[in-house]
Amino acid sequence: MRTRLLLATGVTALFAATAAFASTPGLYVSGDAGVSLLPDLHFNSAATGTSLANYDAGYNFGGAVGYDMGNGMRLQLDSQHAGQQLSGVDGTDAFGHLSSTTLMLNGQMDLIPNSQLTPYVGAGLGGVNFGGQVDGYYGRAWKPGYLLEAGLRDDISSQLSLFGGYRFTQAASVKMSDPTIPDTATQHFSDHAIMAGVTYHLGEQ
Repeated sequence: MRTRLLLATGVTALFAATAAFASTPGLYVSGDAGVSLLPDLHFNSAATGTSLANYDAGYNFGGAVGYDMGNGMRLQLDSQHAGQQLSGVDGTDAFGHLSSTTLMLNGQMDLIPNSQLTPYVGAGLGGVNFGGQVDGYYGRAWKPGYLLEAGLRDDISSQLSLFGGYRFTQAASVKMSDPTIPDTATQHFSDHAIMAGVTYHLGEQ
């Protein structure tokens, strides 16, 4: 009987602590960083046709300003920057790089609201400024894009949350040109990122 009472007390305390650390309604800011993993991207040249541009693993960092509605829903303005080095085209050594900066209006939803360790999903729409160099081709422009994400968040206090997750970003192709040929090409863009970060909750202002 005493063991059951202690167990019940412990469970009650655990849920009480979880509720105390539930996400705080109001404004918040967040920052994150991680690794960017580009798939083989289509590079379509008028002179050589369609090739696959291969990129090394790169970096990704960014931040967001948002509003937590207190019911497991959040709306935020999010920006990320990523960079990668070109390793080859169709398996042949090549020189170049690709970088991107996103600006997205993003919505997130907790799948288990007000829990200590909370899985969440999100989606966003906005713009992606990307481009760089693929051998002698250069180009950069803003293009419409979207993101999809999923992760886990841990509310370690009423003001601080830690999170980590996966993010997929894709945008319309950008035009690149080689003035020495001359020739034009289009570079496709999509990105897989593994991120970790921290959120500071400002609360109602």
